[in-house]
Amino acid sequence: MNSIYAIISVSIVSLASLVGAFFLVLKPKTLETIITYTLAFSSGILLGTTFYDLIPESFQHLNNETYTWVIVGIVTFFIIEKLIHWHHHMKGEKEEEKPVAYLALVGDSIHNFLDGAIMGVAYLTSIPLGVTTTLAVIAHEIPHELGDFTILLYGGFNRKKALVYNFLSALTALLGTIMVLVFSDKLLFLSPYLIGFAAGNFLYIAASDLIPELHEKKLGAISVIQTVSLIGGVFVMYYLTRLIGG
Repeated sequence: MNSIYAIISVSIVSLASLVGAFFLVLKPKTLETIITYTLAFSSGILLGTTFYDLIPESFQHLNNETYTWVIVGIVTFFIIEKLIHWHHHMKGEKEEEKPVAYLALVGDSIHNFLDGAIMGVAYLTSIPLGVTTTLAVIAHEIPHELGDFTILLYGGFNRKKALVYNFLSALTALLGTIMVLVFSDKLLFLSPYLIGFAAGNFLYIAASDLIPELHEKKLGAISVIQTVSLIGGVFVMYYLTRLIGG
């Protein structure tokens, strides 16, 4: 019975990725204007998730070794982005889709997988704990998934493709839950390493791809709103992690 509740709950959480459907009804000009500011908000979400959620969670198990895995994540995604650029250059292709979109999908897939695994462990412990964990993950995922959707749009995906790919990456949460239910605690020892690795991914995307893009808009009013949006994204994740943590 606990397993059934776990599968139902993680399926509901995966649907949070469809929050981006809101953007499907907007006119292109309106969408472009909104992305200018939601990109800043997304940067704050990634930074807040990295420093208030992922790194502290990994540090509880790995201590200072966490920072090694954060660096491994940064370097790995630097190499991946270099390879994507090199591939397009060698084939003479125009880069209509930016590497950041695919980097975000990889990092988000890992993050969602771990969320699903955590939910599986919670339901194996007790149904009340599972329900509480599910509510916490939903509260955490809605702003995060909205940020991911914005990054995919910025990365060159059209709205429908961004929605589909974001949903597919969210389904890795279901895989994480199933693996925990099947293999129990045999794979859980990998979680702290993957969490540190995902933190490096999010930090790399925010610092090397998104924040530099924000500097392209030089008008004073836009810059002020972007700054407020970035700080707002950090604050949202700070508040949610403190709320969820107790």
